[in-house]
Amino acid sequence: MPQNIAGQVLTYNPSQGSAAFANGLDVFDGTAITATDYVEIVCGFKPKYVKWENLTDRVCGEFYEGMAANSCVKTAANGTRTLEITGGNGGITLTNNGFRVLQNVTLGLVLASRTCAWRVHA
Repeated sequence: MPQNIAGQVLTYNPSQGSAAFANGLDVFDGTAITATDYVEIVCGFKPKYVKWENLTDRVCGEFYEGMAANSCVKTAANGTRTLEITGGNGGITLTNNGFRVLQNVTLGLVLASRTCAWRVHA
């Protein structure tokens, strides 16, 4: 699975008061996004909680420590919450220095021409 690095403007804001909290904004242009690609965010630590929000479509994915890799709790724009799991629509995977978000179109967390916000803490 390749990392998508085209068509993004990433803004990273580490917390001034804690090395274990970070947030940022990722703006995607109209570049086509492949479902098997992922976006990788490096925040400098392995998070215990990740929240990724597609602000354009009001779709949110949350990952909690202990969840399986490539999974998340998805909240759709209408408020419906579902558990997205490995082998299904995918989701979020932790790395030693941050996290990855799968660009699956069904999941809807990362799409072309969208603005996404994220926050993590350890």
